[in-house]
Amino acid sequence: MNVLRRHPVVVTVALIVGFFAFRAVLFAVTTAGEYRLYRDYGETARQTSLAELYRTRDIEYPHLSVVWGALIGVIADALPDPAVWLVRWRPNKWEEQYLSETPQEQEAGDRYEVALGLVLFAVDVGCLVLVWLIARRTYPTESTLARTARLIAYTIGTGAIGLILYDRQDLIVGAAALLAVLALARGRPAVGYAILTLGTGYKLVPALLLLVWVLAAATVRATPVATPRRFLCCIVWEATVAALFLSAWPILTYTYGGGERGFLFLTFHSARGLQLEAPIAWPVLLFDPSTQVGHGYGSFNLRGDLADRVARPTRVLMPLSVLLAVAISVPGFWRAATRGARNPDAVPIDHAAVVPHVIATSILVWLGFILTNKVGSPQYLLWVAPLVPLLPLRSWWEWGWAGAFLLVGILTTAIFPCAYPDVLGRIVKDDPLTWAGPTPAALVLLAAKSVTLTIVVGWLAVYVWRTRSI
Repeated sequence: MNVLRRHPVVVTVALIVGFFAFRAVLFAVTTAGEYRLYRDYGETARQTSLAELYRTRDIEYPHLSVVWGALIGVIADALPDPAVWLVRWRPNKWEEQYLSETPQEQEAGDRYEVALGLVLFAVDVGCLVLVWLIARRTYPTESTLARTARLIAYTIGTGAIGLILYDRQDLIVGAAALLAVLALARGRPAVGYAILTLGTGYKLVPALLLLVWVLAAATVRATPVATPRRFLCCIVWEATVAALFLSAWPILTYTYGGGERGFLFLTFHSARGLQLEAPIAWPVLLFDPSTQVGHGYGSFNLRGDLADRVARPTRVLMPLSVLLAVAISVPGFWRAATRGARNPDAVPIDHAAVVPHVIATSILVWLGFILTNKVGSPQYLLWVAPLVPLLPLRSWWEWGWAGAFLLVGILTTAIFPCAYPDVLGRIVKDDPLTWAGPTPAALVLLAAKSVTLTIVVGWLAVYVWRTRSI
């Protein structure tokens, strides 16, 4: 350890080499497939217009994700021909869907796949840099070695979901959260509101964090000796500012995104059943063996009366989980706002001081939303993983929680893509195409991931409630 402290340059070089080597392996073996949908939406928008696309088709993503898909197409067009070899050894090149395409379709898809992967790699590197910048501002007394440990934690944490890292758009959601955190740490909460609003136009879920930013900004505004009335007034003021930023999203969507049909993506998934990988799906499979699996709305979903009954309450549970997570964080923010009452010499805190609590609360908000969701897409963890290295991580309690979260990522990858044929089970019917569902071993995997995720959420909720480190 002393050798590492005496030679920080060696540590930095080793980290850079290790990161690029690890990412090169992940890039080569990425499980690709989603690029087809992004390319379909993006190319159609390029050929017509964004508004026309939403007016004439049922689109499942917000507008900025389609714009992003179109930009990837522009980059793909500019790539040199040999670039396609970067993805020629990926597992999807031996799948029936790929082999059934014409050589021209394969070539076009490969170019887009390369462009997508390269852009996501650039985002990945950007996230690594953002973690370093935020840590330097939030934990200014930390050693270079400690900050390097955070970068290693980022590399390993996101790498646990690495087989889909460069084929999903969700890492950009995590990047948006990091940018908003950096803005907050630098005393620009309004910039954070703007970034989260842009993220909402990309994939909705950044909007769930706006309340956390409002509480953080209000806490700083109310310090060092806040009264309940002053704290509440500051919250109302910050909430008003955040709402003004957020209101731009529906206005622009309606004006430039296809009118009323521009909001169809909000209800696109409402008819979808309980997804096979959803955290609350495995008890349905356990208690109702007659449940089968079908495909619809881009995922594999459970078919059966019990599955339908379990899926309905999630519409209420998801928003309740967000509100509960925010409510759990309020005592921590209040303790920070009233620190002057406990210490007469206290001075107003700066925004960087509340960042650790903001990070923990944001992770809790998103993980609670994932836990109570009827959709259990593996890429959802890519929202959260970039934030985890920015927790204080100074005690075994905190590192233990990070290890448990890492286990969730490993189990998620074990389910998809590693064991997914066993998770689906054998085909039992052709019309409509129906699968039997998980084998016993695959059901154990699904249960292990869900139980571990539940423990992680409960553990973090206790941590956020009890935090006194602001």
